[in-house]
Amino acid sequence: MLRYFYEVAQTGHFTQAAKNLSITNSPLSNQIMELESLLGTKLFERDSRNVSLTKTGELLKLKCNVIFQTIELSLNQVQQLGCSNKNMLRVGMVSSAFWGGFDLILNSFHNTYPDHKADIFDLNPEIQKKYLNEKKIEIGIVRFADTLNISPYSYKSITKENFIVAVSKNHDLKDRNVVSLKELSAYSFTFMSKKNSASADFIINACLQEGFIPNVVKEVVEPTTLMAYVANSDTITLVPNTFTKHKWNGIKFLKLKEKLRADLCLIYDEKHDCDIVGKFIDGIKKGI
Repeated sequence: MLRYFYEVAQTGHFTQAAKNLSITNSPLSNQIMELESLLGTKLFERDSRNVSLTKTGELLKLKCNVIFQTIELSLNQVQQLGCSNKNMLRVGMVSSAFWGGFDLILNSFHNTYPDHKADIFDLNPEIQKKYLNEKKIEIGIVRFADTLNISPYSYKSITKENFIVAVSKNHDLKDRNVVSLKELSAYSFTFMSKKNSASADFIINACLQEGFIPNVVKEVVEPTTLMAYVANSDTITLVPNTFTKHKWNGIKFLKLKEKLRADLCLIYDEKHDCDIVGKFIDGIKKGI
């Protein structure tokens, strides 16, 4: 309720505050009224157009800064104590991360810090963000497209990759080595599920910039399923170039003229000051 109150106090507008909080006006208004009821005082003066703070509202706005800082400091102290009692780093990762060389990064980390261990969880990007928020993991490993909407978290690229085209060895394009996005407009696509990854929308947006809407006929959850389906259909897909390091039966890879980033990226909370998290991130920056 205090967070909701503070957002309205900051913006001076219920509709804008609701938008910033990603809720509708009704629950926001209800929470403010409940807070006023609990405190036994009016916090806002309202009319059909304007919202202004009462004197008690002005005081509460000032106190909110102290309250939020105290809460954050206290939670950080609790988190630090928890960190000091463990040497395990919990890492969420997309299932294709090891094809991009993440295993080498993990091995380097373990060699550099033998007293620390990393526990790996196979999680799609959306679940990773949820688990970061719930403190169930300390670090996530996703593709570049999934870093475009991760506020309040930060990201760092740990590999440099671009998307390439994958087709079956019986496909019309099988004899091509290089194609452009525009040339792909005549073909049907298979993509990773949009619910699990932002890569599909990232590629679709790139196609829109080339003047066409891709015909997406199939969505799958696992990258191995994606490749198997493409190998046995007339659909095409775009995948990170490190997929070429894995042996796929019935697949031909084509270079894409356009540069579409597919880096593996580390996502994390910059406010998370656990020693083991800092060591892992510093190791990535230095190329462990």
